[in-house]
Amino acid sequence: MLNEVPHVTQYEPGQYRRWFHDEYFNLYTWESADGDLRCFQLCYGKDDVRRARRWSPEAGYRHEGVDSPEDKPVRAMSAIFVVDGIFDQAAVAERFERDALALPEKVCGFVLGACVPMAPSPHRIDATN
Repeated sequence: MLNEVPHVTQYEPGQYRRWFHDEYFNLYTWESADGDLRCFQLCYGKDDVRRARRWSPEAGYRHEGVDSPEDKPVRAMSAIFVVDGIFDQAAVAERFERDALALPEKVCGFVLGACVPMAPSPHRIDATN
């Protein structure tokens, strides 16, 4: 079950960053000073291939792989996002809904609302080709 991590470091003035995690998901949200959700990053698949579903008003929806530093010990210690395949929204939404029972309703609804089919994007690879 997703639980909030207390005392998350805040990097951007005027935005409040929150972090929720469990054994499968890491969810980061950014809220405005008045509490409106501005963007999110839902990382999932921690036990196998790691992926991220991201949304912001500037960039829209993205689905990316997470290239983890644990796999490349000589590289700098920050994970990077790489272009990834089709987003399995049904499977991710089902598991997220099950794991998100303790999340604030506005956070859960915001993320579940993003589990919709992706529009064509230069950041998406069509796995059928």
